Amino acid sequence: MIGYLKGEVLSSDGKKVLLKTELGIGYEVNYAYYADIGSDLEIYTHHHFTDSDQSLWGFNSLEDKSVFELLKSVNKVGASKAYVLLTQVGKDNIINALTFEQVDVLTQASGIGKKMAEQIILSLKDKVDKIQVMNAQPGGKPSAQDGASASLDKSIVREALEALESLGYKDKDVNKIIRENMSSNIVSSEELIKIVLREL
Repeated sequence: MIGYLKGEVLSSDGKKVLLKTELGIGYEVNYAYYADIGSDLEIYTHHHFTDSDQSLWGFNSLEDKSVFELLKSVNKVGASKAYVLLTQVGKDNIINALTFEQVDVLTQASGIGKKMAEQIILSLKDKVDKIQVMNAQPGGKPSAQDGASASLDKSIVREALEALESLGYKDKDVNKIIRENMSSNIVSSEELIKIVLREL
């Protein structure tokens, strides 16, 4: 299994990248980011096999790769849809969507309808803690952000998200701010809403 590659970028179009390793071997990798031709690139990869084909999918971090592999494990999602979800919605927004059952966040990805988004949440919502462990800092110590997300009552976040949505703010826009400000000192949705509005 190929899990990591380092090499010179021979071509890159925002969909695939062709890497030439020091051994002179070129690997074509699905990679949803642009890379400068001639530059050195290091990426983590998932080596995907099917009955008739195999492909490589590239990631900038091990956390992204792990979230991709969890998404891919959901029935009928597959590698292509999992990669679109990860690269278009983002790891942090996916974690929030699973935690707070935000179907609309997942449907912002191309090709992900409401039913599939609901299936993803149903299949993975109990695995959110595992995802957050993956995002812990080296040494096994969770970051302040991870610890905060565990300490804040989910009902407070849900109420805040519903109120912000009624004001015209999209979940995707406020998720990052909420994650950054989760704290055991926040005791009401009103307090959380004020913090979000202040930072928007």
